[in-house]
Amino acid sequence: MDEKNNLSFKESRILHVTASILIVTFLCSAVPEWYTPQFIMNGVVSIILIIIIVLAWRLVELKARYFSIQSYCLLFSLSFLFAQPIIKYFWQAGNSSWIFLLGIWIAGFVITTFLKENLFQAFSKTFENRFSVAFHIVVFICITVGPLLIILGNANDFNQNISYGLVLYLFSALLQIMLPEFLKHPKDI
Repeated sequence: MDEKNNLSFKESRILHVTASILIVTFLCSAVPEWYTPQFIMNGVVSIILIIIIVLAWRLVELKARYFSIQSYCLLFSLSFLFAQPIIKYFWQAGNSSWIFLLGIWIAGFVITTFLKENLFQAFSKTFENRFSVAFHIVVFICITVGPLLIILGNANDFNQNISYGLVLYLFSALLQIMLPEFLKHPKDI
């Protein structure tokens, strides 16, 4: 049977998650250089996520459901913020690649939200169906390609902002893939 959500404020980890979200918001708004309108946008998104976490702590009945909502909000903020440095870099450089990267991020978010049941099955029943196998192969390729981008970027005197931005964008995509699983209600698991 699921435990009731009778968490105290200290047990709820709201301060820890809030500090994490705010620190990453500040850092990602400053990379590759500070841009106040972006910080305001990121701040608004972060505050909305923190409000959702506090409301979930007060209103959600099950402890497991509260922590899954909290995890979703934290991972969404990281995914949202990690995608921004490379998009901002290309936008400020006058390169239209930022539109493509932003479009991919938005499409990825929509697609993973619609495929949340398949993604949940890929995590819970590892390698038991084709989707799970394909998913794990893609994730493995992404995890191995990320460090190679940094190595190649530094070896060929590739712009470090681009190489680190691409790695953060890759992490954003991986986090985005994991997001929908946290929307699953404990009773449905």
